[in-house]
Amino acid sequence: MEEKPTTLMARDESPGRGYPMYIERLAFVGAIVGFFFLQPFVIEEIDSPGWLSFIAGWCVLPVVLMLATELFGRVTQRVLSK
Repeated sequence: MEEKPTTLMARDESPGRGYPMYIERLAFVGAIVGFFFLQPFVIEEIDSPGWLSFIAGWCVLPVVLMLATELFGRVTQRVLSK
């Protein structure tokens, strides 16, 4: 029995190179560890008003770290998938 293509356009495709997910996972763990080291520094640097330091340390910093991790993952995926 002949094996038929299983893609939507009925094309023959060969599997590409495997992507090492451990690189993105290490970057994610690095962002979590970086948060615990950077958060007190961010709160100390922003003195006036107290609510602003709270927002910067607990809201803005995690979002910035996640965006940086996502950007790093996308760049590495683009570089390593070619």
